[in-house]
Amino acid sequence: MKKLSILAFALVAILSAQSAKAWAGFGHACIGYVAEQHLTPEAKKKCHYYLRHTLPYYASWMDSWRFAEKFRDVNVPHSVMATNDGKGINFSGGKPAGRAMGHLVNALAELGDGKYKNLPDSVVRQRIINMIHYLPDMHCPVHVKFKKPFNRPYTQGVTKKGKTIDVHAFWDGSPGIGRKGWEMEVYAKNVDNISRKQAKAWQSGSLEDWGRDIAKSTIRRYDLLPDGTEITNMSKAEMAAVTSLADEMAMMAAYRLAHVLNTIFADGNIPVKSK
Repeated sequence: MKKLSILAFALVAILSAQSAKAWAGFGHACIGYVAEQHLTPEAKKKCHYYLRHTLPYYASWMDSWRFAEKFRDVNVPHSVMATNDGKGINFSGGKPAGRAMGHLVNALAELGDGKYKNLPDSVVRQRIINMIHYLPDMHCPVHVKFKKPFNRPYTQGVTKKGKTIDVHAFWDGSPGIGRKGWEMEVYAKNVDNISRKQAKAWQSGSLEDWGRDIAKSTIRRYDLLPDGTEITNMSKAEMAAVTSLADEMAMMAAYRLAHVLNTIFADGNIPVKSK
């Protein structure tokens, strides 16, 4: 328990200056790596053609460039807003509209149904880079914003030895808790044990269905790390439950990212349920 707690505290300290970066570098790279393992040969070939590199290489690219003048309009879309009933993702909530989900919808509209073939390579490349980052972002437990009327505070306060710490950074770094020295290949070997049935369930349905899954799963963070939690008092089992949720959402994001890219490069599209 002591080693686990020390690592968790170190993780918080390291990531506190990066609180807006969902999954941090390690988590994003792992999600990109797992997604790449589940690409079809055609999708992998085309992704490498447009990117001239791997998915994990660009997994944190939008965090690195988000404050550049050129990307000012994509500085905010690293999160999503919950719907008014708290059970799904608002496709138009926040500014810009829909945030991460809105960008995904727009990218699919531009690239799906074989439309990517009619776009400049540079445009396709940037849309892929956006998806590699934003789709995982909206699966990060702390990147779904719930409103107070549904008994879910917009922000949480947790403490370490009585001092408030950045809960956002804590969740961003949660895939790395207890995994010092792990590389993305090791993470994939230990965490990517998803059954075909589960993968199919995650990848099926519309983006609206995915939004409901994300909201339903990520809202569990409030039960695992309630407002006012003293981190030093968490048991090994409680910390493991936090990591378990992080792994679940990371794998959900990885399999969906693979599905989106496989579908695009098979000249298909992911459905968005009509209003």
